[in-house]
This record gives sequence, C-alpha cells and structure tokens, in this order.
Amino acid sequence: MAKLVVWIARQDDDRSCYNIVAKTRKECIELVAKNVAQWSNPSEAPVYETPIKREIHYKDAFDLWEQATCEGGGRY
Repeated sequence: MAKLVVWIARQDDDRSCYNIVAKTRKECIELVAKNVAQWSNPSEAPVYETPIKREIHYKDAFDLWEQATCEGGGRY
C-alpha cells in the first residue's frame, strides 16, 4: 500500500472546510501565521489547533480519491 503524509491545522470551530493542509509541519505553521496575519482585527482571526500529522494509506489513485472526497473528509 502507498502512503500520503500531510500536516493538518484544524480550525477551532465548526468550519472544518477551512482547515489548513500542507506537505510539511513547517509549511503548515507558516500558512497558519499567514492566514491569521491577513485579518485587520486580530480578535476576529480564526484560531487553529496545533498541526497534526496524518497518514493516508491507499491502494491506488482511485482509492486515494475516494478517501479524500468521501463524506466526513476521509475514513479513519
């Protein structure tokens, strides 16, 4: 089985479609900082959890696509 490794910084509310996903932990942290810095009012900026490493094991490209697009954002 092949493996895809990603780092995810989840938003601290119900808007999980705005989670930040990156190839490396460093890149994920930089994207969080960049996203938060764009807000003119810091108190309105989204709050992100600490990035976590996620490994997705898949059989082929179709299996990866199915896991990435299925309801719930992937199987566990």
